[in-house]
Amino acid sequence: MDEKRVRAVVALGMFDGVHIGHQRLLSETAALAGRLHAAAVACTFENHPLSVLGGRPRLLTDAAQRRELLLAAGMDQVRMERFDAALAHSTPERFVEHLASLWTLAGVVVGYNYTFGERACGTPETLRALGAQRGFAVAVLPPVSVGDEPVSSTRIRLLLEREGDVRRAAALLGRPYRLSGRVIPNRQNGRRFGFPTANIAAAQDAVLPLSGVYATRALAGGRWRPAVTNVGTNPTVHGDHVTVETHVLDFAGDLYGEALSVDFIERLRGERRFDSEQELVARIARDAARARELLGG
Repeated sequence: MDEKRVRAVVALGMFDGVHIGHQRLLSETAALAGRLHAAAVACTFENHPLSVLGGRPRLLTDAAQRRELLLAAGMDQVRMERFDAALAHSTPERFVEHLASLWTLAGVVVGYNYTFGERACGTPETLRALGAQRGFAVAVLPPVSVGDEPVSSTRIRLLLEREGDVRRAAALLGRPYRLSGRVIPNRQNGRRFGFPTANIAAAQDAVLPLSGVYATRALAGGRWRPAVTNVGTNPTVHGDHVTVETHVLDFAGDLYGEALSVDFIERLRGERRFDSEQELVARIARDAARARELLGG
């Protein structure tokens, strides 16, 4: 499909996590596109703008996962642009010109706090003015809350990284938080203890939940299975760097080299150092039993 010939309603944003606030915006995009007889398009960035502007952001979703979630949310097309210095220094007018070079703009949909252009000088009001000049509709979505808590990617990152509250994060995401990666070799301490683990090579910029032990579900052997995941350094066996290691309950298959996805369901406890390996093994057994109880496995 030639995007330049497509009449489109375009949703703009980073959409990290594709949380329930994003989902509402995308639903409005699809609805507006239907009313205007246009394609529903999400336009986002491969890389986080802060990676160019001097930050090192942690991400809830990588580009591939975001694309998949955006399409699942009803988008007809997803365009991922590379955010670079030229884009960072563009004016709001030039940015809209760029969009107009890609599609025949029927409408643009953004969140209430959307900014664009150099030094974030463009706001939803700027976009409304440009839409009036160029003849496209502009819809601005208000904030979305769960209870009294506003939904945002920043809030979800804090819930995961600082609190380990994966249950609350799931409520804001609309699904459990997921980590995916290739299974790489580890010290095989878990196998020695009778609880073999798969060590996930998560992306370096992925958000990791607070160190601790979690009840999880893992996609292993073609289906989702109950599991226990440890995020941390394994201090009892003298670990020296953070790992994400998952013991899949009642599964004896070899996962080395395979892609593994893990959904975080409930935090069981914080990471701690045990006085002996025997004490550690006993606690792992209790963790597994608790996870089985929570997950129904």
